[in-house]
Amino acid sequence: MLSKNKIKYIRSLSLSKFRTLHREFISEGTKVVSELVKSPIAVSDIFVTQRWADDNSKLHSVFSYEIITENEMKLISQLSTPPGVLAIAAIPTCDLEMNKIQDDLCLVLDGINDPGNLGTIIRTADWFGVKHIICSLDTVDAYHPKVVQSTMGSLFRIHVYETELSSFLNSAKSKNISIFGAVMQGNNIYKTQLSTKSSFLIIGSESHGIRDYILPFINYPITFPAFSENSEQGAESLNASIATALILGEFRRISFNL
Repeated sequence: MLSKNKIKYIRSLSLSKFRTLHREFISEGTKVVSELVKSPIAVSDIFVTQRWADDNSKLHSVFSYEIITENEMKLISQLSTPPGVLAIAAIPTCDLEMNKIQDDLCLVLDGINDPGNLGTIIRTADWFGVKHIICSLDTVDAYHPKVVQSTMGSLFRIHVYETELSSFLNSAKSKNISIFGAVMQGNNIYKTQLSTKSSFLIIGSESHGIRDYILPFINYPITFPAFSENSEQGAESLNASIATALILGEFRRISFNL
């Protein structure tokens, strides 16, 4: 049986300030929790309902858990329909060191504020083998419950950092790192020489794109040409997560000579 204080604590982790204070986050669902326990991240508690335990007997030997009532699960779950399994885990500490990431293809996110978009971007990065994502300080928290849920476990395989972007990108430029940026008036990506070694890709927010003070750091502004028959009446822009997937796909196609 969960105490009132325990329920209050778990519910508090839905808010960024308490996740920051306690350095813990919530993950829910069989797939997400299964991926979590396979990762190096420290898990402090796993709560399940009896119904979930009965339906997932094969997972009994994978991780230990505490059985709680359906009503208790509803009280601590962040989802309208609780999946029956919820874990509390430590937020990993990631030290951003340029010499450890500068030889890779890295994502840089400027003001992504939609949790679903960030979660999809993280999942997409995992698919394309991107190991490092650098976020502006006002990008949505990567351990927001909706972000964690939408990554489907990819979050636990990627290093996510938060930093002030201008000083970070200034340091990157001084090390001759190629900085690509997805902008509306960029060069046609199909006619741009792409390199995945020592390259950073900047993706801007859904509503404003890459902010003006970030633009001077970009060496290679890129965009996808629109193929609408009437470009003036077509889609105004691509969703940030869709743009990320298309660009990373093109980077990997070039790097692997596909």
